[in-house]
Amino acid sequence: VTAMVGDDVVLPCLLDPPADAVSMTMEWGRADMKPRFVLVWHDGKELLTGQNEAFKGRTSLSISGLKRGDVSLKLSSVKVSDSGTYRCYLQKPNQEHLVQLLVGAASSPAISLAGLHLTSSAVLLHCESRGWYPEPELLWLDAEGKLLSAGPPETLRGPDDLYSVSRSVTVEKRHRNSFTCRVQQRNINQTRETLITVPGQPQESATSLSVVATVGEDTVLPCHLEPAVDASGLTVEWARPDLQPRYVLLRRDRVRLRHEENPSYVGRTSLATNNLRCGDVSMKLSRVKLTDARTYKCFVPDSGPESVVRLTAGNAGSVSSPNVVISKVGSAVLLHCESRGWYPEPELLWLDAEGKLLSAGPPETLRGPDDLYSVSRSVTVEKRHRNSFTCRVQQRCGKEETSKCELN
Repeated sequence: VTAMVGDDVVLPCLLDPPADAVSMTMEWGRADMKPRFVLVWHDGKELLTGQNEAFKGRTSLSISGLKRGDVSLKLSSVKVSDSGTYRCYLQKPNQEHLVQLLVGAASSPAISLAGLHLTSSAVLLHCESRGWYPEPELLWLDAEGKLLSAGPPETLRGPDDLYSVSRSVTVEKRHRNSFTCRVQQRNINQTRETLITVPGQPQESATSLSVVATVGEDTVLPCHLEPAVDASGLTVEWARPDLQPRYVLLRRDRVRLRHEENPSYVGRTSLATNNLRCGDVSMKLSRVKLTDARTYKCFVPDSGPESVVRLTAGNAGSVSSPNVVISKVGSAVLLHCESRGWYPEPELLWLDAEGKLLSAGPPETLRGPDDLYSVSRSVTVEKRHRNSFTCRVQQRCGKEETSKCELN
């Protein structure tokens, strides 16, 4: 079972044959922990004595499920440290099931331009992404999806056990070149991408760039002075022409003029002051919203033409890994999959072990007040030897999340 940090996950455990387990004694545990008990159930109630402190308030069983012989464990707000092998044990009947849980973490990469030279054909792109687990890989792709020959990746592991990865690539500046930074982790089926469009032939007019960001995460809107003069004491204006007031970040005489900035961006925009000395006036935009997807203008008076950055907000960073719930229906098994936090609207597919589409029930899609979509779908399958099934949630733009379950 795989899950993402912060998700709720269900560790499956079913009695075979099905029987009412409400009055049975059972335990969920992890042998690598002391005390090993994650949840203990006895005489129709949960025993909190002896439970490992790391799981306090985060574990539960379904009473209605217990009556059907479903002793699956729900683990809420999972952490990276929750990764491990869990043992589901029932004294009578003497049954034991092992479930392997892998908890992952991911975040969208941020791209910055290091030296966008309007008079040369070379552009250095730098990509960085933080907060991953397990260790990810970072790839650079061209407009056709082909791998680019990039510099060596740099990977750091922080005290929280999460990984940061970065990598740079030098590309030639041609007409409407677009490049994608992809960070992926195959073990948890997670991929995050950020796309940037580099301007083509040199122009005297404004430089135009495109950035794709993920809702709920942070992104960087690039803007570099040419030549790279020290911008520490210069006026820096970041604006959205469609807003009133139009400024999303305004700095004059080394001071932020927050009272002149649009209220919807309060606390979400910043400059890297250490980079100003190198002419880098890129703006960091935190906690991206769908409504942020507009055209931004970066202008430093007396330092050349303004730069235009078009921001597109896509698939939400709050996307949850598909959660699969298993229940028995006679001799068959009902699999129900749900995933939340998507934008635009996704589709949900069920696949067999060979990757073939299964004939499933109709999908149910809901759009919340935050404009994000939730999707769910069920499928009934026959229980055979080591059947494996995959729930895939995907979008036409290429984003996808998957969860795999095996019926033993």
